[in-house]
Amino acid sequence: MTADNHPPDDTQSPDWEVFVRQLDSMRLSAPSDVETEAALRKVKANPAFSRRRTRWIPPMPAVAAAALLAVGLASWMAYRNRSPVPAVASIHGMFGTGVGARDSLTLSDGTRVIIGPLSSITVPADYGTTSRSVEVKGDAWFDVVHDAGKPFTVHAGNAAIVDVGTKFTVRSDDPAGVSVSVSQGSVSLRQMNTPVQQGVILKAGDNGVLRNGGQVVTRRGAVTDDDVAWLKGRLVFREAPISEIVSSMRKWYGIELEVPDRTLASRHITASFAGESPERVLEVIRLALGAEMERHGDTAVVRSAKGNMR
Repeated sequence: MTADNHPPDDTQSPDWEVFVRQLDSMRLSAPSDVETEAALRKVKANPAFSRRRTRWIPPMPAVAAAALLAVGLASWMAYRNRSPVPAVASIHGMFGTGVGARDSLTLSDGTRVIIGPLSSITVPADYGTTSRSVEVKGDAWFDVVHDAGKPFTVHAGNAAIVDVGTKFTVRSDDPAGVSVSVSQGSVSLRQMNTPVQQGVILKAGDNGVLRNGGQVVTRRGAVTDDDVAWLKGRLVFREAPISEIVSSMRKWYGIELEVPDRTLASRHITASFAGESPERVLEVIRLALGAEMERHGDTAVVRSAKGNMR
């Protein structure tokens, strides 16, 4: 955090534009193993954790895997071969990403968007004419060009987020609700279909979560660079509930993580990953929980270690 309690803003650095241009070829790159090794050392140093190894069960038949790969490659090739869209063009439709992928686009008004893994943004055909609103599912970062006459609005889940000239991230599938983290400027967060005056103002450094019941919970000055780590392909968990781990494993690795044991499901995990393989990530999760794990194709089931069962 900087002295004025605002999170670091890497988007102002000269390298940022290069980073955005290279997103198309940065599909879950693997820059380093250092952070995961550190996490592994920490969990292995705790004698309370089980040393049982993960038991791997053979994945789906090769034919089925090949079919899924063919579908994925076809979708990817269609995406890669799409015609370039000039930044000033009026683009509309739904733009999405696959597992572990990120992408960027610039709207007709100059607003920049980066979409997280397994996420999408829908831009209506009339965007920029009478209003500026988009719909987000998953993770997205916005650098909004302010226009007081046409406020920029993001619809995510049951939330409406209105820009007041800012940079912010939205996570629509946060287990707690719709999460908004502001890195610059301010936004108004409220439940959809409620009066504008009921919106809660979030300023730079603030995080707000619109819970499913409609209540906005704020954490003033709580946002750090960890909240936007996913922009550079890093997964950072800070006392994260298992539900958040499950969601991230699905988006970044295409793995369905199942934790049927209620005791394990109530645990929290702190760890950081930067491009590690799914096997390495699952092993850290297993060690952190002191559990056993079985993998059936794209499903990983975590259960209490037999020695820990009463």
